[in-house]
Amino acid sequence: MPTPAIKPDQNHNETLFLGLQSYTEAQSEIFFGRDDEIERLTNLINSNILTIVFGKSGTGKTSLLNAGVFPRLRKNYCLPFRIRLEFNAESPDIITQIKNILKTEIDKYGFKVEKYPTDETLWEYFHREPLWRSITPILIFDQFEEIFTLARKSNRFSGKELSLFWQELADLIENSIPEKLKDTFLNDKEKISYSYKNQNIKILFTFREEYLPEFESVTTKIPSIKYSRFRLMPMNGNQAYDVVTKTWNNKIDAGEAEKIVGFFSEEDDKNISYDLMVIEPSLLSQICAYIDKERIHEGREKISAEFLNKYPKEKILRSIYDEALAESNDAVMQADTSIEKYSKLINEFLEDKLITDEGYRTKYSLGEADEKLKPGIEVLKKKYFIRDDGKSLELTHDVLAPLIKEDREERRKQAALSVARDRARKRSYRIVIGALIFSVLVAGAIWFFTTKKARNDKQVAEKETIVIKQKITKDSITLDSVKRRINDLVVDKTDTNKIVALQKKNIQLDSTVSGLTKEIQRLNSELSAGNNSVDSVKSINNNLRSNLEALIRLKHEDSIASVNNIAKLTSTYSDLNNKYSALNNDYTNLKNESSSSKNDYTTLKSSYDNLKGDYDLLKRNFNDLKASKATAVSDVKSAEEDNNSLQLNLYSSKNDEIPHNLKIYLIPDIAANKKLIRDSKVYDNHYDFASLNKAQGVKTAVFNNDSYSFPDVDPGDYFIKICYNYGPYKTVTKKAAGNETTSKMDISEIVR
Repeated sequence: MPTPAIKPDQNHNETLFLGLQSYTEAQSEIFFGRDDEIERLTNLINSNILTIVFGKSGTGKTSLLNAGVFPRLRKNYCLPFRIRLEFNAESPDIITQIKNILKTEIDKYGFKVEKYPTDETLWEYFHREPLWRSITPILIFDQFEEIFTLARKSNRFSGKELSLFWQELADLIENSIPEKLKDTFLNDKEKISYSYKNQNIKILFTFREEYLPEFESVTTKIPSIKYSRFRLMPMNGNQAYDVVTKTWNNKIDAGEAEKIVGFFSEEDDKNISYDLMVIEPSLLSQICAYIDKERIHEGREKISAEFLNKYPKEKILRSIYDEALAESNDAVMQADTSIEKYSKLINEFLEDKLITDEGYRTKYSLGEADEKLKPGIEVLKKKYFIRDDGKSLELTHDVLAPLIKEDREERRKQAALSVARDRARKRSYRIVIGALIFSVLVAGAIWFFTTKKARNDKQVAEKETIVIKQKITKDSITLDSVKRRINDLVVDKTDTNKIVALQKKNIQLDSTVSGLTKEIQRLNSELSAGNNSVDSVKSINNNLRSNLEALIRLKHEDSIASVNNIAKLTSTYSDLNNKYSALNNDYTNLKNESSSSKNDYTTLKSSYDNLKGDYDLLKRNFNDLKASKATAVSDVKSAEEDNNSLQLNLYSSKNDEIPHNLKIYLIPDIAANKKLIRDSKVYDNHYDFASLNKAQGVKTAVFNNDSYSFPDVDPGDYFIKICYNYGPYKTVTKKAAGNETTSKMDISEIVR
């Protein structure tokens, strides 16, 4: 059978860790940490027709199958068909999708078939095609929870088509003849060219574990769903250490590997046992991929202690976390362009909804108010930072909680400082506005009174100026008349008397002119004084302007005082916040001590319960063994003397040792037991012991001398049921004494 080349495809410049990608079958040589799960799941698939694999998102179900289980199955002549159904409007119907995948994979590996699947049922095709007699097909339905999410939301797939799909699966898994072929099998059996009893096929369902209850609802159609189940759990510390050391191989030493595994323990759990650690494979792969990329970037061959000290846990987680947040916030803003750029709605959602006040993980159910956040939440789900169980969201790991709590405290601190600043600013504004109003009122009063006085002074000055001007005008007229009189005089130089008189008159006139001149000068002075009164108004205005400038300086000084007050308030707030942080740390330490004690109690309780369970099991086995030994001892003699005993020859085709404590029933094939016999012809691991023990004439086998036998069996037809493995059964005929019919049965395989 062709097998794919299994070689790692990394080169020297590529990281050995895949981050969020799933491992492929070609990368099986670098897939580590899941040896036990690979072994158990492979055996389970080999032993059952149907196996369901479930686990939480991010635990690595797809990688386990691709790189772990499939290569082993191929060595056992199995051909896996990985099926991821689509439920788009343009997608073919479900059965056609399966048949298309079958044809593609058959051609891919170069197998020769008699005929590709056509209009026939899957049950008919896998029984008819000769290829499946030598090779076991395995149908793997990956992410099968989508049959309950995407399919049910589709008008096209949610009705008749989904019902037909379940019916075809049920026929195939339970090996039931399809309804449309029953007439042919009843009336025209000679036309059937293949054996319909043999069933050489395996089927796998893989899905998230929160959808397990949905599959329980299908058990009425497919009872096998109840039996073969495999739950994939997160890794423990030992498995994570395996991944780190084997992937990096000689590029890392034990001390550095232990330090990386220690990233997944809390500060108060540094000494926790590796067996008790819970590590998400997706988060481990992201952290290791980050470290390996930095190693390659720095050109280092090995991850030394000095190198790892440059990348502590907090720095790595912060880098991965911030990158995921940036991408998720971008997704929110792209979906809703009305959201302000650089908004951190996803940050606030994680900080307020997914951790408690103390900083522990908690669950949150989305509501209508969170609708706009869904694009960002989907990003975080794909990066395995949060997990959706269908009802609520939660963080995938505790190591993320401290980062989110730190961001929340910083955001709340900044918000409190902003509120304090706003309050101080408003108070400052009130002080400044009050001072300004007071200053304006004072300035207004000053202006009012000084302006009123200036107006009065101006009016008085104007009146005095008018009087002075009138007086000057009057005196000017008098002076002019005197001058005219002088000009009108005709002086006769020969008239001595007249000359003397005129000289006296001239002296008198000069005196008058001099007096008038002085009066004019005085009046001009008074007029100038009046002008100065007008200027006093300007002076008052200048004083008012000076007062206003003083008020502005006062406002500035008050603003400076307000800023100083803000600084004092900020300092006071910082001191109070430090005291609060110290008290909160004390509270957190006390709570952590309480939590640690509670965890210790829980661990001890779990260990006690496990030990008690082991004790109860050993006790039951001891009692069963004791009872079987007692029965064997009591029946040895009678069996030796009984010629009518029926001897059973049991064997295992796998050469397994035959157990000594099997429950084997011999039930007479009579009318009273017909229904019980019919119901017991089921190959499962669940037995109705109460009904079997009540069967009419029932006997149980006795183990003696390395074999099982039924003592004192009368001749007749009997039904034998072995309650082991798949519950094989056989119908035998007991003849007369001395001519016994023995039953040769394989306990490790289905016996018809």
